[in-house]
Amino acid sequence: MWRQGQVPQDFKDATIVHLYKRKGNRQLCDNHRGVSLLNIAWKIFARILLNCLNGQLEQGLLPESQCGFRRHRRTTDRIFAARQLQEKRQEMRTHLYTTFVDLTKAFDTVNHD
Repeated sequence: MWRQGQVPQDFKDATIVHLYKRKGNRQLCDNHRGVSLLNIAWKIFARILLNCLNGQLEQGLLPESQCGFRRHRRTTDRIFAARQLQEKRQEMRTHLYTTFVDLTKAFDTVNHD
């Protein structure tokens, strides 16, 4: 895999099953959750790779302000930082402009092949 630079096809194939969320109308797709069942060897390999990458990233490659999908970092950390910034701007009597973007379903229809 490393030498060829390609992932074997059976590592990329998944069986997708849908599970009812136990709320709302069973007939509506929004009330189901899709679950991908993957090859166990791929899952083990992916976990090892993730641990290696996380170890490298925590060596200072990412700024402290980057909290998404990182251990020991929470939404509350970013809320606290935003609140401190807001208070500082109020003390300085300057404007503060913020933008919040909800990306919950931004990439749910992207073809990942």
